[in-house]
Amino acid sequence: MSAKEVNLKQKDILFEEGDPSNALYFVKKGAIRLFRRKGEGKIEIDTVRAGSVLGELAFFDGQPRSASAEALLPTDLIEISKGSLDDALSKIPEWLVTLIKTISSRLRAANNKVRMLESLSTEYEVDKHGNRSKEYCFVTTPELLKFSTALLTVASRYGKNEKPDGIEFTSAMLERFATQILQVPSAKVLSLIELLKTVKILKDDLMLTDIRFLDQFIQYLNEQNLTPHEKRQTLSPSGFKILGLMVQNRTQAKPLADSIERLNIGPAIQQAGVPVGQIQELQDQGFIKNITLVSASEVLLDYEGSNLLFLYRVFWVLTEIERLNEEKRKK
Repeated sequence: MSAKEVNLKQKDILFEEGDPSNALYFVKKGAIRLFRRKGEGKIEIDTVRAGSVLGELAFFDGQPRSASAEALLPTDLIEISKGSLDDALSKIPEWLVTLIKTISSRLRAANNKVRMLESLSTEYEVDKHGNRSKEYCFVTTPELLKFSTALLTVASRYGKNEKPDGIEFTSAMLERFATQILQVPSAKVLSLIELLKTVKILKDDLMLTDIRFLDQFIQYLNEQNLTPHEKRQTLSPSGFKILGLMVQNRTQAKPLADSIERLNIGPAIQQAGVPVGQIQELQDQGFIKNITLVSASEVLLDYEGSNLLFLYRVFWVLTEIERLNEEKRKK
């Protein structure tokens, strides 16, 4: 049976839902995400890993592809053409060919029943008044909380080679806890692993860099999850930018009483081109305690210094989650 190797980069599309089926694939290395498009979002179906086959249903029953396939990681596959398999099937008993096609048809029927229920797996954002918006949400706050809990559990209980820069653990153990115990879809687990590498919570394959921060992060997420939507802490992109400027310039802050610090953020926001009016958002959301506007170049902020870096790291993660959700909406 002739076959050829296919090499995909991360985010490459192998095939789209509705495409004619002319091959099936054996995954040698990497991972393929199966999904269906729904409006501006995607419904996650499954993740196919090394050692598994995909595309077999449409291949055997002659129907169009029932889902789209995208590489979650750099992925190597073996492609087996329909012509090659037809040649092989012509050499086996007819009853066995009929059996294969019957099983495929029944799996297709079961797959279609799943499609009828797929709207139950669709998540949407909720506005500050608690109303569901029309925006599809790939990763929700509860899913982030579950994944973070799985990460903390695996690193603290099964971590090894603890070093000053972090604790090592296996990705297989993390995926097992997150998917099988806490029911986070595999595709989201892989996306969250890559996202936490971006924000320096994870590095390499795999090391948790700050277990204390993760513990505090989970507590924060849990508190926010239990808080009414209109009272949760939020930040616009401009607000997050100002928070980042505060962290970058914190060495220039002057200590006041009770761990409060005062920082002149005026020169920094002038240079960054951020409107002074955006600072009010940080006070409204409880990130800073007081604003004293002396002039455009002297804008004094009073804030709790011990909490500043923690909040910045929290909202760095949440900003990246929103970026990921936005990216999924556009695909």
